[in-house]
Amino acid sequence: MTFAPDPAADMCGSEHCITCGDDGVPITVLDVDDRRGLALCEDEAGQRSTVEIGLVEPVAPEDRLLVHAAVALATLKSAASEAA
Repeated sequence: MTFAPDPAADMCGSEHCITCGDDGVPITVLDVDDRRGLALCEDEAGQRSTVEIGLVEPVAPEDRLLVHAAVALATLKSAASEAA
């Protein structure tokens, strides 16, 4: 039995897809646990979560990170660097 490819599966529309629809969320670091490679963070709505920071270390409180699926993917400007 053969399967024909579904052309709609390769197109991204208004629905999110695993390739291009995943959104990074900007968050602020509140506290860092260097030993475990984790940070307690807060988003703009005040929701707190624990984030894995191994890809963006070193991280300090007040740093801004771009996070997806509880993993920090990039460091954004920190509050301290914006004040300087």
